[in-house]
Amino acid sequence: MPMMYGEVGRLMDETIRLSIRQAENAALLAVAVQYAWLDLYLEGYRATGAAVSSELGHQARTRRLIRRGVSPSVAAQELHIV
Repeated sequence: MPMMYGEVGRLMDETIRLSIRQAENAALLAVAVQYAWLDLYLEGYRATGAAVSSELGHQARTRRLIRRGVSPSVAAQELHIV
């Protein structure tokens, strides 16, 4: 009988260790999911910021060309006039 109790205790310890390991893995997975979600969430803002910046740059180039005497319709075509 003493051997059985020792084996049960060992199995209990192993069960506890495996449960702790599983909880650690679940926590790491939750952190990884949060990072992935945040990256996807921020990517929309990055893309929007780049588009707005590009549009503002285009408008500034168009205004400069118009000030230099280029017609507005030609200036709006994003032609690179040397």
